[in-house]
Amino acid sequence: MSRFHTITILLILSASGVGLSFSSPIRWFVLGLLLTAYLVIFILGVSVLKLNFFVKATCRGDSTTKHIALTFDDGPGPEVTQSLLEVLRRHQIKAAFFPIGEKIKENPETIKRIDREGHVLGNHSFRHAWWTNFLMSGALDREIRIAQKAIDTAVGKVPAYFRPPMGLTNPHLRGALKKHGLTVVGWDVRPFDTTARAEKVIERVLKKIRNGSIIVLHDTGRTPADVVRLTDELVTKIKEQKYTFSGLEEVTGIRAYQRTGGANKPELTPSTLSGNESVVEQRRGGVWSFLARKLVSTAYVRRAVKQEVPSDFFKTSPSPRFLLGVGLVLFSFLLGWPMVALFSVLSAYFQAPVLLILGPAFYGFSHLVWIFGMYLAGRGCIKYVDIILSWSLRKALEKTLNRETGRPLECQKDPSECTDKR
Repeated sequence: MSRFHTITILLILSASGVGLSFSSPIRWFVLGLLLTAYLVIFILGVSVLKLNFFVKATCRGDSTTKHIALTFDDGPGPEVTQSLLEVLRRHQIKAAFFPIGEKIKENPETIKRIDREGHVLGNHSFRHAWWTNFLMSGALDREIRIAQKAIDTAVGKVPAYFRPPMGLTNPHLRGALKKHGLTVVGWDVRPFDTTARAEKVIERVLKKIRNGSIIVLHDTGRTPADVVRLTDELVTKIKEQKYTFSGLEEVTGIRAYQRTGGANKPELTPSTLSGNESVVEQRRGGVWSFLARKLVSTAYVRRAVKQEVPSDFFKTSPSPRFLLGVGLVLFSFLLGWPMVALFSVLSAYFQAPVLLILGPAFYGFSHLVWIFGMYLAGRGCIKYVDIILSWSLRKALEKTLNRETGRPLECQKDPSECTDKR
């Protein structure tokens, strides 16, 4: 049982006890405090990997030896990674790379060289988008599975390490990793090297390293010359502090690759996501095909088919205005009834009826905050909902109708549009 499940069960039990033990308004005040504490813990669990909230993560290795491990995320960048490999070869360092699945397919020779020179490869998801951590079980499983397949295809090895994009986790990650035999490997030294000057990065690393440290850097985001200079200087200064560089397997004591015995399970790739998946789905395809054809005939879906969502859209972060608006909307809920309950309790405790006025005042103010938040985020909300809904409908219809007819989605409504595509 993970810490997430433990804390959730404790919250439910505590809330049940409060509900039975207290009367209003104290009951609502205490329940509000419990919910707020749970939300804070939940957010920390999502964003702080070393808390092991949703899944156990190895963020530091053996601390009895003065050794450390170098790891690199988000590559490969063809020129950058090639230059980095030269530096590592010159210093005789075996590092660990957590490349993005899409980039593996684009740069298979670089991945082969990483493996050939004795470095370790780990799974870092297929797309590494900002929304990856919001994926549910099926989509998250597919994201991990396709990345596993990309590495296996490139070097003939199945990784045992997984590093979640941006170090974020969620309640669905544990089951997906268990299914694929993966162990989460994080870090305890993160210098944010893609946004800082080389001197600052080196300063941060030297300040934080200790026995068994796992350092996370990136082989993207800088010019090849800059990466070479940064890595060369960093390695030299770390060696001056009498640390030795060891492989991630040696530091953590965890095997880097899985033992593969027997036939591997068939894997899905992006090119087969819209093809046949199982006999069971084919048997129930009649109902889905009927519903899909009805949807294809609507104007909204026809527009979604013609205006396909570009894949770059999912790689861009929402605008600051949109995020601020969403934040204000969420904050407005804390200013409403929780404040009414709080000032009601304070009024009764201090015997000060004047405090009762502050509750409704905050409640009214929360509506103003909500309206302003919706003003900032409203148009963006409509835009994102429209684009994501269009994209989801298109993918669902492609999977259903292509399975039956083998023709592109555009052909289902007007076959004349496909004369040039055959």
